Amino acid sequence: MPSHIRRRTAGLLGVALLAGAALGCARDEGERVASMGGARSACKLPVTFEVGGPWKARPLESIDSGTKTWFHFSHACKLDLGVGKAMVELTVDVDDLKGNNPREVLGGHDGEHISSHGEYTHDEHINETATVAEQPAAEMDYRIDPPADIPNFWVRKLAVVAPKGTIVVEVKSNDPGGKERTRQVYDRLKSSMRVAS
Repeated sequence: MPSHIRRRTAGLLGVALLAGAALGCARDEGERVASMGGARSACKLPVTFEVGGPWKARPLESIDSGTKTWFHFSHACKLDLGVGKAMVELTVDVDDLKGNNPREVLGGHDGEHISSHGEYTHDEHINETATVAEQPAAEMDYRIDPPADIPNFWVRKLAVVAPKGTIVVEVKSNDPGGKERTRQVYDRLKSSMRVAS
């Protein structure tokens, strides 16, 4: 075989091997997973947990002095997980009343004392005996069926009593397939949650 054909064949073989290696790396990459709650993450919290990518931090609303007298918790973290119709909204609040019953904390965050509470809420399930990250916890899930042409919301909530305050997590989506997506995000968050040291 002439030398110029050998060189060309070797060059093509090298390109093919490099392309195959690059494809192999892309296949092995898997899902991007981010740890939230640590000092260097998008949200500094008394707990840490994992979320799957892509994700984007949302600006936190400022709470004016009048509103602060109504609530005893602070908005700590808001994230959009996924994009487009696959997006799930994640909100984390920190309740300052340490040692509270997690079920009572959930009720306070869920508008239980508002007169219209439950008007559009269906299929509610509550687990008051949960333990998450080896801490007392309570969890609930439900569907909100708003009036008019607003799509249903699927909501999952978790309250975990941590040494630095009770953490309340809300995962929700109103997109088609939102029920399953909220469950997946919630399950990963719950199973990976750890109290920050």
